[in-house]
Amino acid sequence: MKNVIMMAGLMLGTYGLMAQEKQEHKHDTSKAGADKKEVYQCPMKCEGNKTYAKKGKCPACTMEMKAVKKAA
Repeated sequence: MKNVIMMAGLMLGTYGLMAQEKQEHKHDTSKAGADKKEVYQCPMKCEGNKTYAKKGKCPACTMEMKAVKKAA
């Protein structure tokens, strides 16, 4: 019985690590995005002051990101 519980824990831990790796995301650093005046940020600031070039959902809390003015 202990072996079954340990195996289940090991499998869940492995799955958690694999799921975490898939959540990586990249920012648009192209010059095409440089002339936009707005970037998007989570209203709860889950990731601090991290911003995104495209509108979408926050990867941390899944709230809809809001447009903010780009810093000069």
